[in-house]
Amino acid sequence: MKRRSLFLLPTPHSPTPGTDEQVHRCLLSGWPTQVARKDERNQFIGTRERRFAIFPGSALSKSPPQWVLAGQIIDIGKVYAMQCARIEPIWIEQQAAHLIRRSWNDPHWSRKRGAVVAYEQISLFGLILVEKRAVQFGKQDPAQAHEIFVREALATGEIDARADFIRANQRTLAQAEEIESKQRRSGLLKSADELAALFYGKLPADIHTSAALDAWYRKASPAEQASLRWSLADVMASTPGLAAEDFPTSLAVGTQELKLDYRFVPGDPADGVTAHVPLALVNALSISACEWLVPGLLIEKVAELIRGLPKSLRRNFVPAPDFARAFVESLGKDKAIRERPLGEVLATYLRKVTGVETTAADFAGIALPAHLLMRFHVYDERARTVAEGRDLAVIQKEWATAAREAFSRRADAELTREELSGFDIEDIPESIQSPEGLVAWPALVDLGDSVALRVFENAEEARDEHRRGLERLLRRALADKIKQARRQLPLANITALKWAALGSAETLRADLIEAALAERLEAHDLDARTRPDFERLKSDLGSELFAAAIERLKLAEAIIEAHADLMPWLEPPLLGFASANYEDLLEQRDELLAPGFLRETDPQHLGHIPRYLRGMRLRAERLRQEPARDQARMLGVHIYWREYLKRRSSGQVDAVALNDLRWLIEELRVSVFAQELRTAEPVSPKRLARAVAALD
Repeated sequence: MKRRSLFLLPTPHSPTPGTDEQVHRCLLSGWPTQVARKDERNQFIGTRERRFAIFPGSALSKSPPQWVLAGQIIDIGKVYAMQCARIEPIWIEQQAAHLIRRSWNDPHWSRKRGAVVAYEQISLFGLILVEKRAVQFGKQDPAQAHEIFVREALATGEIDARADFIRANQRTLAQAEEIESKQRRSGLLKSADELAALFYGKLPADIHTSAALDAWYRKASPAEQASLRWSLADVMASTPGLAAEDFPTSLAVGTQELKLDYRFVPGDPADGVTAHVPLALVNALSISACEWLVPGLLIEKVAELIRGLPKSLRRNFVPAPDFARAFVESLGKDKAIRERPLGEVLATYLRKVTGVETTAADFAGIALPAHLLMRFHVYDERARTVAEGRDLAVIQKEWATAAREAFSRRADAELTREELSGFDIEDIPESIQSPEGLVAWPALVDLGDSVALRVFENAEEARDEHRRGLERLLRRALADKIKQARRQLPLANITALKWAALGSAETLRADLIEAALAERLEAHDLDARTRPDFERLKSDLGSELFAAAIERLKLAEAIIEAHADLMPWLEPPLLGFASANYEDLLEQRDELLAPGFLRETDPQHLGHIPRYLRGMRLRAERLRQEPARDQARMLGVHIYWREYLKRRSSGQVDAVALNDLRWLIEELRVSVFAQELRTAEPVSPKRLARAVAALD
């Protein structure tokens, strides 16, 4: 019989006995090779591929733990471990740090972490302690981490950093891709490796995280910053030779200009050139004029038309590209000729230069590649797509009536205005009637960068748009009041210091003022249609703003204080201790206090956030004592929380019902983890199930 055992020598009793963990850690320091991990067959694999089972008489044999420390291993035909103790792999990693072996694989850029990460494997004499742990790779191989950072983050723009050269480079790349789309030529852009090479030697070799890049960039000289910006020549592999007039950005229809977009993705529905057409101008488009496409694609289209002719005709016009080029050159700058059908003009030219009888009918029915037919994207007054396709005749037939009505509304030039900077109109009528008898409703429209006055076919739609447009004008008119309120807001230094974990003091001021303004705007009926009404509304909002901001500040101070009390409890007492539970706490905190929460959360729910944070602290205190109990409670909450996240990510649910579920879950957390704080409303699994069902 083979027998291997280790024995502890008797020692005087310590006046303060150690805990089980302390004793086991002490034993691990002397017996690092006596550890083992349970496999899928309830057998144990130890160091150096040693396998054994727990002795049947052991207290752990009926419910073997995942990891054990064996005081004695005997071989009696079958290898058994005796005097076993339950341990955690992190203890082995810490107590046998000088013996473990670490390896790293799959180094890659993580945009979420803002760093180059790799997967770390930790083993002890062949026994895997950690299979796959994500760690920052820069500490292991700074040079390779820097190379990956440049290639996968900077060259691709897949990085969230404050350095402005990244966004500037992305704009340059977008411009280069647009040139590729217009030219319909791949290979004009440099490869990813060539783009990465543009950064080599311009950055310190120890930079491999977003934070390090921002820290260096702030202190870099203007010349160093400028060297990181790409020019169009830097990213293009060859000179594009693009003439602006060959690929115009717009198509003229009367006095209007229609935006043109280009895409070079063969097989894609939008491949080629797309004209964006307001519904009101659909009937004004000329089918003949659109056949001519754009000058940069015309030669290719004409060549394809010639190749599509019957062989008896086609053989007279070879090589087709030469005839196509000559035809286009013969047109000169005569714009009037492009109002005639392309087939008719081409047939006339071919008869003239060859004497071969050719008619427009010969080109009818020739199937062309999709990118050689103009694509039309038709949208209404609210920028909603109403029709898409390459057959303009079909679109005009289907939308003729709607287009006429839209044009009638659009044609009311006396009333409509663009680029309003203030309430520069004496009176906006609630409704008007056109000579054709159509009733329309005027309203201010918020266009983001500007405000316009337009007419709508639907009265309810006009009221909604008018409120948004009026709000935009009021925000502009109150700009000085908003700045003044932001400066005068009495934000205590201690409050700003505690807020620092969530953002800057300026962000806090801006969020509070914005929240106060949004609240006051919601409280007023934004339907002013005369200048005196607008001025009165502006005056009322200006006088109410600061007081509303003070009320928001009181709510914010309570939240900031509760968060400051919670923060020390969000760190586990030991590395790896109840990691899933602490991740759940951090996720809850990040959801409650997401950037902009002070301006986006309504006051009703904002007032409950301090209680939720206090509940989190109570949970964290108890978690350190009873992790298993916390785990069971957490799983009960996760049933609804994961359902909420899934519905939110789908983006196809009722926003009000989703919001109700979200705050019900917060109340559920209070009832489960901190019952003594009491819930603001009754909450139960049955009620939560109904809230989830309401989303279907």
